[in-house]
Formats: sequence, structure tokens, C-alpha cells
Amino acid sequence: MNSLAEDLNARLEGSVAMRLLSDLGKRMFFPKGIVAQSAEARERGVRFDATVGMAYEKGEPMTLPMIRDLTHPLSTREAVPYSPTAGVPELRTIWRDLLAQKNPLLRGVATTLPVVVPGLTAGISLVADLFVDPGDVVLIPDLFWGNYRIIFEERRQCRLREFSFFNQDYRFNRKAFADGARAAAGSGKLVVLLNFPNNPAGFTPSREDVAFIRQTLLNLAESVPVLLVADDAYFGLVYDKEAYPHSIFGEFAQAHPNLLAIKIDGSSKEDFAWGFRVGFMTCAFQGITPDQAEALEKKIAGLVRGTVSSSSTPAQSVLIRLLKSETYQAQKAVARDILQARYETLHTILQAQEAQQRAPMLKPLPCNSGYFMSFYCTPHNAEELRLALLDAGVGVISVGKSYLRVAFAGIDREDLPELYETIFSVAEALGTPPCPQTHPVQESIEA
Repeated sequence: MNSLAEDLNARLEGSVAMRLLSDLGKRMFFPKGIVAQSAEARERGVRFDATVGMAYEKGEPMTLPMIRDLTHPLSTREAVPYSPTAGVPELRTIWRDLLAQKNPLLRGVATTLPVVVPGLTAGISLVADLFVDPGDVVLIPDLFWGNYRIIFEERRQCRLREFSFFNQDYRFNRKAFADGARAAAGSGKLVVLLNFPNNPAGFTPSREDVAFIRQTLLNLAESVPVLLVADDAYFGLVYDKEAYPHSIFGEFAQAHPNLLAIKIDGSSKEDFAWGFRVGFMTCAFQGITPDQAEALEKKIAGLVRGTVSSSSTPAQSVLIRLLKSETYQAQKAVARDILQARYETLHTILQAQEAQQRAPMLKPLPCNSGYFMSFYCTPHNAEELRLALLDAGVGVISVGKSYLRVAFAGIDREDLPELYETIFSVAEALGTPPCPQTHPVQESIEA
């Protein structure tokens, strides 16, 4: 093992982070190579900086005139140089401060400084690399983003253990979550990945549900190390007052010395900048010291360095300007209000269709947040319905055999009635049997 990795492990010794690290995570370190030596040269203010592989002219990064024109008003230093591996320091600090503003439970709480990663997918993948070994078990809802399979099962060769997200009354299934967590903890450690608002359901549990999740994991943390990963891709897009309004990361950041919480978030959905590919990874556990926080940041940065090198500089520069703008919050509120209006229109449509008993073979799942809503379809005909809708000029996503996901966030409010009229009409034309009134909860936890 590299001596730098040994040093980081020594700094983490005795902490839950060290107990949870994968074999790869234990071996990871941030090298004292070109990037580190170049940073040291900048800090020392050398007269001639001949470290990094970039071309300069009169002290400024060289660039092509057309690139300069297209990236205006960014300066060349904001547009074309390599970004620091862990991200532009100013952006990391701004994002940390925003986390506390958006999540009251994080005010005054010690965490790592958010590390910039090239999108939330990369953040989740880095979590898997750092903390999941082949054969480990990761607990997730049975309604989940399909890319989790590639990240955890294929890349890291672990096992996804699913719990029924909804109970028979179409509420968050507390019993299934608790049973699944206890079963997964039998492996000697517990890794839980929760995505609220959920993709594909567009659902966020209530405050009472989140309190139940918290107490369940705290109880298990008494006997096994626990990793709680909050995939906050759709953070902030909550439309119903009954839904938990903040990130569950705040509930766990200082909850227990044997529980490590990680927040994966970013500008993609929060700031309507999907293609920027700027995400953040923030870690915390009860009693984390500045030295331990830095050690975790360096392990994350080591993985970034060894895969993508760094995230996009111009995207980070644009975000710095955006987040510092006096009009940022107002602009964001306008965009969010548009999605709120679409959500309200959606629910008006669904209520009217239910009153008319339209398409009984489609059962809308609870939806109170995010970009999506989903239908439960019977008998296992989601793909058949998806293909029929394509013929009718409508594109939706089939999830497994029984669920149909509709991204209402991507449809203008005035077009939603036509969209759902088409969905219900095509479903009725297929003539399949009606859905059950209660949700079909799976009887056993899947391996």
C-alpha cells in the first residue's frame, strides 16, 4: 500500500469512515504528483511556473479566438485552464454555505468541504468505489434509477437488496424498510441508498417517515457500521407540504459516531444546468475532525484524479457567477413555480380521470415532488403500453414489467391534458384487466 494511503488511513483510524472503507477505498490517496506540485508552485508565487501541461502567453492561458468569443464574458482563467482536482475552491465554499442555508439541521455542523465531481452519477460511483466491496449488500427501494445496477452490481459486483417502497395503502412502507435494513445489516455492515424525491415515483416521504428511517438506522448503528447515502438529485423540488422539505443528510450528519452520511447533489436539477455535469460529494459523521474531513476529501480527490482528472472549469465558473448573483434566488423561484404549476395541473387531471374511472388498468403512484410520476400497470404490461404510446406520438419510460414513468416536468402546462388523454386512451384501447386497489407489496426482500 502506498505510504500516502497509509497516512490517510491512520488519520481515519477508529472512525466509522475507516470501518466502512472498501479495499479500494483503503488504498486510495491523492498523489504528490503534477497536480499537487503545480498547486504548491502557485501557492509559493514562483516567478516562472513550468509545472502544468498548459500553454500560456503573457501570463494568461492561451486559447483560440473563437473559444474566447464563445465563452465571453468569462475570462480565459475562468474558461480554459484545468480545474483543481477537488473543484474550484470558491465554488466548494459557496456550495457548503448554501447547504446550511437550505438545510437548517446542517447549520454549525462539521462536514467535509464538498468535493466537486463530474455529475451526480460520478458521485454515486465514487461512493461505490470507496465503500462497497464485491459481495456487499446495498439496500434500496424497489422503485429506483436503473443506473444503480450498473454502478453497484456490474462495476462493484455487490448485491442490491430491494424493499417495497409503498405499502398496500400506497404510503411509504416503514415495515419493509426496517425489515430490509435489519436483513442487510446481517452482512456486518449496512449500506443504504435513498433517493428523495424518488426517481421514478416522484415521491418524498413525510417528516414522520423520515423520523422512522432515522431511528431505524440509529438502532442498527449500535451494532454495525452504517453508511447512509442521500442521492439528492432532485433536492428542493417538493410541491406538497406533507413531504419532508429538506435533505435527509441533515438528519444523519451528526446522528451517531458509527454512522457515516454522504450527500450527493449538484446543479443539474437544482439549478437547471443538466449538461454542466457539476455535482458535489459531502461527508459527515458524529465527531468528525478537520483532519479526518481532509483525509476523506483527499481519498475522494484521488479517485477523481485517477478517473476523470477534474471537472469542467467553465461550468464551475458559470455556477460561481450564478450562485453569487443577487438575482439567483429570484430566477430559481420562477423556474420552480413553473414546475409547481405543472404538478398542480397534473393532479387536477389525475383526479378527474379517477372520478370518471378512466383506464382502470393504470394506477397512479403517490407523487408529491421531483420531475416524475409513475403508473402501476397490470398485468405486467408496461412495455406493451410504452410501445403503443410511441405509435401514438408519446414517449415515456417503462420501469421493469409493471411501472410506467412520465416526466411531467418536461411538458408545458398547457400540453399536459393532451398528454394524459393520450396515455389513458391508449391504455384503454389495450383492454387489459384493472389494477388492484391496494399496492402489490412484494412478500420477500429480493437478493
